[in-house]
Amino acid sequence: MKKKPKQLVAIAALAAIVLLIIAFVISAFTAGPGEAGNRFMALLFCIVAIPILAWLVLFCVGRIQKKHTMAEFLPEQEDAEKDN
Repeated sequence: MKKKPKQLVAIAALAAIVLLIIAFVISAFTAGPGEAGNRFMALLFCIVAIPILAWLVLFCVGRIQKKHTMAEFLPEQEDAEKDN
């Protein structure tokens, strides 16, 4: 079964988030008191940033290909502009 690019981006983002959560849990048990705060903030930032970056990739690919994607802001508005 051939996967679409959107599915591949979503699967890659989910895999990265799962790996970061695993690293987050391992870090909670193994980090010393001095480095725990920095590592916690870095992992938290990455967990939040990955979905945003995945959305940006889908949005940019949709714009380059001039296709509607799930990342569009207001796809109905663009349809109205094409009719005029």
